[in-house]
Amino acid sequence: MTNFDPNHVAATEFGKVRLFSTELDPEDASNITAQNVHRLLGTNIDLDPDKVEVISSSAVESIGLRQYLMSGYGIAKADLAGKGAALDALKGLIVLIPTSAFKGLEQSLNASPALRFIGVFTEEAAAPATPMTSRKSAEGDLPPGKGHARPIPLAGRSWIGALGALIIAAALVLYFVL
Repeated sequence: MTNFDPNHVAATEFGKVRLFSTELDPEDASNITAQNVHRLLGTNIDLDPDKVEVISSSAVESIGLRQYLMSGYGIAKADLAGKGAALDALKGLIVLIPTSAFKGLEQSLNASPALRFIGVFTEEAAAPATPMTSRKSAEGDLPPGKGHARPIPLAGRSWIGALGALIIAAALVLYFVL
C-alpha cells in the first residue's frame, strides 16, 4: 500500500476530490472565487477554474454536503462513512477541487491558513464495461456497433427554413430603418 499525500497531486491521479472550507467573515469570503482559489493553494498552482466549485454551505444545507458529494461528484458512499455529520456541519465557504481541475499536471499544494483542508474523497469506481449484444431491427439482427438508423425525413430542412426566416427578418428591418 502506498502512502497518499493530500498535498501532492500526481500527474496520473484521477477520481479524487479535495475539499476545503473557510470560516472567514462573509465579506472576506466573498473574495474567494473559482477563478482565484489557486492563489490560496500555494505558488505556481495551475487550476482550471471551470472545474473548481466554490459554494456557500447554506447552498447545500437542504440536502447536506454528504449527499451533495455523492450525487454531484459521485463520491463513493463507503468513502463518506462516518463523516456525514461532520461534513453537514461545515459552515462558511466550501471549495471542491476535483483532480481534473489540476489539468493532469503534477502539483504540490501549500494551502493558506484561510483554507481549512477537510479531506480527499474518491469517486465511485466506474461500472465495468459490458459487452454489447446484438440489436433487433426490422431488417433482422444488427451486429454490435453502429446501427443502420433510418434518416429522419426533412431533418435537415428545419435549419434552412430558420435561416430563410432570419434573412427575411433582417431584410425587413433594413428596409424600415433605411
